Amino acid sequence: MKNQYKITKDLMQTWAKEYHLHGAANVILFIIWCVLGIIGISGLIFSIALHSEWMAIYIYALLTIIAVFKLFLARFVVWSKRYKLYSTTYGVSEWIRTTEFLDDEIILTDHTSVSKLKYSNIEKIKEKNNVVMIFMNNNMALRLYKDAFVEGSWEECKKKINDMLK
Repeated sequence: MKNQYKITKDLMQTWAKEYHLHGAANVILFIIWCVLGIIGISGLIFSIALHSEWMAIYIYALLTIIAVFKLFLARFVVWSKRYKLYSTTYGVSEWIRTTEFLDDEIILTDHTSVSKLKYSNIEKIKEKNNVVMIFMNNNMALRLYKDAFVEGSWEECKKKINDMLK
């Protein structure tokens, strides 16, 4: 089975929009940044209303800007940098990603870069609409699109993965 799709800047930006909180640590960090953002905004409003010193206003404004950045913009910056790194490395602005499920291994090809993965490294599989995420035990995830199979189908691939994991 083979999954193949073209990676573009727009596609990678959609990956940033798909960002979800995973694990307790990320949820806690999200809550902390929300609280700091509320403190920053409240402090800024009260500092301006009470004609506080400029230093207090600057501190609350900075706290607000950092919290808003971490909550809403940081992931887009990360994915933009990742795209620039890949496009510079490959020397192209768009490239094909192919994930091939062979009998003994999974081969991931990004333009000219090839990685070989073992089925035994698969920890879990998550499906959401057309997207399939295969999480590996080395902090890596394979992204597949159900409609991007050029050989076989997602159902056949899922069966093969489950058979290989038994």
